[in-house]
Amino acid sequence: MVTQRASPTGIIGVRGLKNLGGRVQEEYLTALKSWAKESKLYLEMRDDLVVGTLLDALKLPLLAAEFDVTPAGDSEADGRAQTFLWDNLNRMNRQSWRSHVSDMLEFLDFGFAIGELVLEKREDGRLWLSNIEPLGQETLYRWDFDERDAAQTFVQTDPDTGKTISIPLSKCILASFRGRKGNPQGKSLLRSLYRPWRFLRDLENMEAIGVERDVGGMPVVKLPEGVTNSADLTTVKDFLKGLRQDEELYGILPFGFELSAYGGGNKMYDVGAIIERKKKEILMRLFAQFLMLGMDKVGTQALVKGSHDFFYLGLIAIQQMLLEIWQQQLVPYLFEFNQFPGMTDYPKITWADPGKVDIKALLDAYTQGVNSKLLTPLREDEEAIRPMMDLPDLPEGEGEGNRDVETVPPQGLF
Repeated sequence: MVTQRASPTGIIGVRGLKNLGGRVQEEYLTALKSWAKESKLYLEMRDDLVVGTLLDALKLPLLAAEFDVTPAGDSEADGRAQTFLWDNLNRMNRQSWRSHVSDMLEFLDFGFAIGELVLEKREDGRLWLSNIEPLGQETLYRWDFDERDAAQTFVQTDPDTGKTISIPLSKCILASFRGRKGNPQGKSLLRSLYRPWRFLRDLENMEAIGVERDVGGMPVVKLPEGVTNSADLTTVKDFLKGLRQDEELYGILPFGFELSAYGGGNKMYDVGAIIERKKKEILMRLFAQFLMLGMDKVGTQALVKGSHDFFYLGLIAIQQMLLEIWQQQLVPYLFEFNQFPGMTDYPKITWADPGKVDIKALLDAYTQGVNSKLLTPLREDEEAIRPMMDLPDLPEGEGEGNRDVETVPPQGLF
């Protein structure tokens, strides 16, 4: 039997994304199968102190990093296109570029972030970016998929009127965090924190109740034989509910009633230690556990650096995800309505690395590279390093010419 060769340009398989009537059905936990419940849970979780600290540790360094736009080539049209894109990012009407970045970083919280692109015609006749309208994740009603399970439309519910609104994704920026099988909803960073967060919340409540009701154990009342007076029973129940360890702790019981404490057994658990462990488990997500190192007087500098290196790589990965999304969705949409004849390609949005540079390590490495003749010192190097050290710009004409330095051989070799 001769097998017919498959077309290299066609698609045979399916993505396998489970959806019912446009509602993604990939969640296996019954309590979170409804997006209304899941999104409400994420809203609650991100207000938690530890979870909020993790999210801020991820987002704030990214928001502090600077943006720029680079041209695709050296032509005049490339330069004008670069300037146009940069001006669009900085001249939106009702929001700043950084506020839009903050909106898009919510794909970590909910698994996806979506914004509607709104253009306006200005005095030069071009269509400028007016704003990128954020669409609340909790308003999601369903997605419209094509026959290949590719999302085409975001359908939301207006929380004020209850009406549904359909917005084509071709008019939107959609960022999905780990959108397996093309899932437009992605997978929230908080989803993997659900279990430790539930334990942490319940243990903290248990600890608070235990402190408030610290009477040496659970209070138990022994009733006298034949008691049927419901009024006495109600009084005793109210008394036990209000029993607290405070400056006015005492009890007066009806005749024949006896009060004692019930112990839960000889095995005692350090609830505080379990709570601290759960906090670290939460911060382990994206390698942020170094935020707690030293708080309990344990941890080494090597451990801090190792954790920080992985955390930093996580931030870089998040940057790359969003940069690709802007380059694939925002930039082509803007230049679809604004032509620059002679432009070789689209200009690119760039994003500086998050966090402060280790200046000492940078200078040491640079010095070693120059001394070993692996690097040639240039004026451009100094222009790049000065801003990292918060030094003023190099004056025009300074630092020109030969920058070769006399290398000094290490002592003892000659």
